[in-house]
Amino acid sequence: MNPKIRILIVDDEKRFVENASKLLRRSGFEVSTAFDGYQALEAVKADDGIDVVVLDVKMPGLDGIATLKEIKQLAPGLEVIMLTGHASVDSGTQAIRCGAFDYLMKPCDIENLIEKIREAHQVEQIKRRPLLWPRNQVKDVILYSFIELFTEDPLVKALAVFNREASKTAVEEVFIQDRAGIFQGIVTKKDLIDAVEKTPPHRRVTWNDLCDNPGLLPDKRLEAVLRSVRPLTAMPEESLPDAAARMIARQVRCMPVIDKGKVIGIVRLRDILQHIEHETA
Repeated sequence: MNPKIRILIVDDEKRFVENASKLLRRSGFEVSTAFDGYQALEAVKADDGIDVVVLDVKMPGLDGIATLKEIKQLAPGLEVIMLTGHASVDSGTQAIRCGAFDYLMKPCDIENLIEKIREAHQVEQIKRRPLLWPRNQVKDVILYSFIELFTEDPLVKALAVFNREASKTAVEEVFIQDRAGIFQGIVTKKDLIDAVEKTPPHRRVTWNDLCDNPGLLPDKRLEAVLRSVRPLTAMPEESLPDAAARMIARQVRCMPVIDKGKVIGIVRLRDILQHIEHETA
């Protein structure tokens, strides 16, 4: 590992800090430590080349979430991995919403921590030095040939898209636009099932029932069932690591790509990860 990845461990449990530091140094990392949020902020302000911060959620004084927010103000590109042994998964998801790269539950396996640190460092490197990755934008993996769904299309067309993509991306929602290419909303598998169950004779159906017998769908347009909510979207020039991180955080496998307000294609998480692996090999 050359140059060494530089880690800042922040935790008020000194025994944990000492043990984790020892194991990480043995694995080739360069490690510095802080025992509260204030010390962590001073280290970040010193700008001594920290690559990744490993930060405990539960600390006296300035807690982990507050420290994370301050770090992101001081160094937006610095990746932070949160550790939580005192709260539920909610504290981890809250940390991700505040800008954390990811979180692990304490006590965590050192190999899991090392893997997460390396992932965070890869993203941090690309953000700091994008020229290390010559093709790193959403437009490099965008699918322009996706099946377009319009508000006036029949429900059965959305069912066909779900069936076509099921073995590839296990999509749970499809994106609906108008003829001008402006995004209008989404339709989910549940929306199609509900459309059948709300239509006389109000039969109960499963997704498999619907796939086997598309004729169960009522003769309605997608505009009758679409949800006017904005999904996660990407811009063509967005970096692939940023797009992947947002998709993982929101647990989506694909999202529409918007340019000048119009849907121009979709991007799939699978394609992004494969591209990252290929370009950095």
